[in-house]
Amino acid sequence: SGLFSDTVSEPSEPSPGNVMAVNRPTADLPIGLDELELSTSRPMRLVYAAFGFLFLGIGFLGFVVPGLPGFVFLLIALWSFSRSSQRMHHWMLTNRFFGQRLLDYKSGLGIPRRIKIVAVTCIVLAVGYSVGFAITALWLQVGLVALGLYGIYFILDKPTTEVELARRSATA
Repeated sequence: SGLFSDTVSEPSEPSPGNVMAVNRPTADLPIGLDELELSTSRPMRLVYAAFGFLFLGIGFLGFVVPGLPGFVFLLIALWSFSRSSQRMHHWMLTNRFFGQRLLDYKSGLGIPRRIKIVAVTCIVLAVGYSVGFAITALWLQVGLVALGLYGIYFILDKPTTEVELARRSATA
């Protein structure tokens, strides 16, 4: 009954990426648990779990370190756990601090407006300070600006939760 002792079924034929589906009813579990594709290889499950814990830790840091986005690392951790541990995947989706945000994102609701504003502001301030005062090498400045712009694009490209909820209620 450890971290990697999830109940899984053997696939009838090899599937792409050497993964197998979880053989468990999911009616009592949050959305997304029926989408688990646990690796059939125990060493790969360990690698995915290690990455999951690494990105979970970075995600936690992102909530206290200005300029470090936490949510994107939680998404990477969730994906890693979907390949390694049903228990950790379930824990993330039911976590009282960030579980609902992950569920909203997975169900297509995107990112709340307030989080988008805070994230973009943090990226602009962190990149602006770094380029203006902390980094003198031009190639690093250009690279940091490019990463910051990609981060802003990633955030703004996702649906806004409030807009998506209004759109869904209007079509219902």
